[in-house]
Amino acid sequence: MRARPASALGSLTFALLGATVFSFGLPAPAAFGQAPVRSAPSGHAGARPNVVFILSDDHRWDALGAAGNARIHTPHLDRLAREGVYFRQATVFVSQCTPSRAVLMTGLPPHASGLYSIRSQRRDLWWRDSLALPVVPGLLREAGYRTVLVGKWHLQSDPWKTGFSDVRSWLNEGVAAYRDPMLSRGDDRRVEQRTGFTNEIFADDAVAFLRSAEARAGPFLLWLALTAPHTPAQPNPAHVAHLYDGRATADLLPPAFPDGATPGDFLHYAEAVSLVDDITGRVVAALAERGLAGNTVVVFMGDNGHMMGSRGLSGKIVPYDESVRIPLIVATPGRAMARGPSEAAVSSLDLPPTLLRLAGVAVPPSWPGRDLSGLLRGRGAAGFGEAFGEWADEESGFGRDAYRLVRTARHKLIRWRRADRPPELYDLADDPHERTNRHGDPALRATRERLTRALDRWIARTDDPAGAWPPGGAAAQNVPEAEPDRAEVRARGVVVAPALLDAYAGRYEFPNRTVVAFDHADGRLHVTGVMGENVMGRAELVVASDTVFLHPVAPVRYTFTRGASGRVDGVTARNGGADRPARRVD
Repeated sequence: MRARPASALGSLTFALLGATVFSFGLPAPAAFGQAPVRSAPSGHAGARPNVVFILSDDHRWDALGAAGNARIHTPHLDRLAREGVYFRQATVFVSQCTPSRAVLMTGLPPHASGLYSIRSQRRDLWWRDSLALPVVPGLLREAGYRTVLVGKWHLQSDPWKTGFSDVRSWLNEGVAAYRDPMLSRGDDRRVEQRTGFTNEIFADDAVAFLRSAEARAGPFLLWLALTAPHTPAQPNPAHVAHLYDGRATADLLPPAFPDGATPGDFLHYAEAVSLVDDITGRVVAALAERGLAGNTVVVFMGDNGHMMGSRGLSGKIVPYDESVRIPLIVATPGRAMARGPSEAAVSSLDLPPTLLRLAGVAVPPSWPGRDLSGLLRGRGAAGFGEAFGEWADEESGFGRDAYRLVRTARHKLIRWRRADRPPELYDLADDPHERTNRHGDPALRATRERLTRALDRWIARTDDPAGAWPPGGAAAQNVPEAEPDRAEVRARGVVVAPALLDAYAGRYEFPNRTVVAFDHADGRLHVTGVMGENVMGRAELVVASDTVFLHPVAPVRYTFTRGASGRVDGVTARNGGADRPARRVD
């Protein structure tokens, strides 16, 4: 069992300069209407700081002890939250893994970058291995930073063509097994199986870098992106799993989980969050051990939340707080700082300009996010009265959920693209589960009009195509079709010639560069790969016709296509009422 550095954070004095870390529990700045902030000692004021950015996956804002959840074990994050600034109202600009990470890389909203969702990208980006945009690691690298990637990537561009000078163990797909995963290493997308727990492999690589001469030379950006607590959320190392011995999901629901909702697997979710906490403790301990803590900014962020059964929903994307509200902590050592919880309305879009300002690098004028440095120095929350968010995928099966939102610490306004989804307005203080839509309530008329004006200004400022949405909303698009009954299709007994199945066998790449493979064995066609964010594994397909095959479990239909030469050169995956083409790559 690995000893966990229970007191490692105690050796660090965190001061906040201009990065974001999630923290709870200390007095907030006076500008937020609470107790005065405390100042931290200064030092290392002239050196460019190192940055360690730890990104968890599908991490709800309330899956944190510092958030008031005494049922979950997160001592290292809780201490980091006490010693840094905890943005209690932080939201993610877009709630899904790929576009959320794209925001952090490009500093742009999805509607501007063209990276809309895991299923949808602007056409000029299909199959691209690089982004023709300024990116945070690239700009830091140009400024003399060593830029190191470890962990989940989940973007179609190659990380070494997206600003990273040092690529260690990394995952291209959205998910991986929690043990003995298939991972890439270095400037190569080829994978090999590694032995051990996936997130501990990533942690070992990160700690090894921090103990290296390269880290000592600095400055560096270490981007550590974990796959926890994303599904499958298990198995987890014994020293983590034992924290919840004798516990069940019912014992681990967040304090405000709505009554009557059917919860997801909060037992293994809690284990996975505690694994994230354990890894955070290891990283902070390594910084202290190597004498790097005094000049290293530590940023901790969840890439998005997860509904986990709230509102009868599983997953994310939707604009409700379980999905869009995240844990966010920034600790910046060695400089004048504020400490404590902040009620400022900040979002993940604010992190890219903050990181560049922290490093003394000019921010691209096209980036609409705000620099958090003033907040981190306790200079007040002016300009942080609201944060915005979006779901910009209008093409794939997710397109029926397109929306824009504006959120303050007290209220949230949601504007849907679809005509059959009226606007929503919630009082988050009185109605934290967002159950009562008060958009038409005369008592909130002034609030509704104020938030509507703020959202309209944001849409105009960012040249958002949502400005062209019809006033009454648009007709629903990509409405999912009724799925054929697999048993009925099997009963038809369609038989495909073995030669044709051989022609279909091969590897196919979607526009986002995820790969699906088909193989023919014993007169049956099998598929192996990842569709969306779900581990699909290898499955025998159901034959619908000579060219059409159905996944036995997922609502996915594969149709093979031929090129002008007559050779099978592609497959179209229909999922959620929308088609995704994939090209043959073998």
